[in-house]
Amino acid sequence: MYIKNIETGLITFQEGTYLELSKSFRDQHMEVTQDEINTYLLQEAKNNKIAEIQTAKETDLYLNVSYNNKDFISSEKAVSNMTGAIILDQDSYSWLDAYGNSVTMTVNDLRSLVGIIATQRSLVYNKEATKIKEINDAQTIEEVNLIDWNLSFATSPGFVSGVIDS
Repeated sequence: MYIKNIETGLITFQEGTYLELSKSFRDQHMEVTQDEINTYLLQEAKNNKIAEIQTAKETDLYLNVSYNNKDFISSEKAVSNMTGAIILDQDSYSWLDAYGNSVTMTVNDLRSLVGIIATQRSLVYNKEATKIKEINDAQTIEEVNLIDWNLSFATSPGFVSGVIDS
């Protein structure tokens, strides 16, 4: 049975019937209407779906990116290291791809790679915002459950399954 705290309005689930609860507990709580239960359950479904979307976002933020047919790690640390190399402005660098292989990169290569990572991250954050809006706009639990991170992945033609190719 769902009950509502009279003082806070917080709805919780309790085993048993209302009359089985202690008098002091009943004095602090009241039974809720079916509409209140439905609203509560919809909000719980939304909260759980948002947590699911945020977990998926965290995974996609760190998917490798592709540049010149090589995969590279996408992370804040990688971008920071590349930015430092760009500032040093040497002719070329020996950079490691996502699998530990040495790749010769110019400053322009590093700039392009930073841009690709920034684009990937932007697409992922925008996707998260879109999915959260869909969740918040949902009117039923069924609508919430139909929202899936992997559907409508991204609209950018260069973004396919976590790979942005130059």
